[in-house]
Amino acid sequence: MRSVRSGESAAARKPARECALSLLERSDRTEREMRQKLKDREYSPEEIDGTLDFLKEYRYIDDGEYARKYVRIYSSRKSIRQIRCGLEQKGVARELIDGALGETAVDEETQIRAYLLKKGYRPGERMESAAFRKLTGALSRRGFSFDAIRRVTNQMCEEMDLSEFV
Repeated sequence: MRSVRSGESAAARKPARECALSLLERSDRTEREMRQKLKDREYSPEEIDGTLDFLKEYRYIDDGEYARKYVRIYSSRKSIRQIRCGLEQKGVARELIDGALGETAVDEETQIRAYLLKKGYRPGERMESAAFRKLTGALSRRGFSFDAIRRVTNQMCEEMDLSEFV
């Protein structure tokens, strides 16, 4: 975090616009994140507002596009609840999040199945209640609904591993 030393003139440091563009070279940011970064660097509210107007006008910052990209990147690794929470923490409006989630499908059942297989559960196998509670808790903490977890575990319980007969 860069702070202005006492006695340092405003002319001696980078303009807010230049600082913002430099920050965007490294990583995309939401409007709220950029506002906070500039505030942390002790730019005035007028400088921050002017810079954000410029960035939005030239589409260097677009929360809707940020949300769409975020959903595309994380749709195969995170639950809908985790994606929504991550975007809300970054300051993206709920309408933009809903729109982005509506455009890209998040296949939670495939993610749940992959997690169960990774943890050693095999289709057709009966799961002990303690193991089921442990896996259900872990998946719930990752944002998956109990209904989705139950649906996948029931499907996997009904499947038989045919490889033992081949």
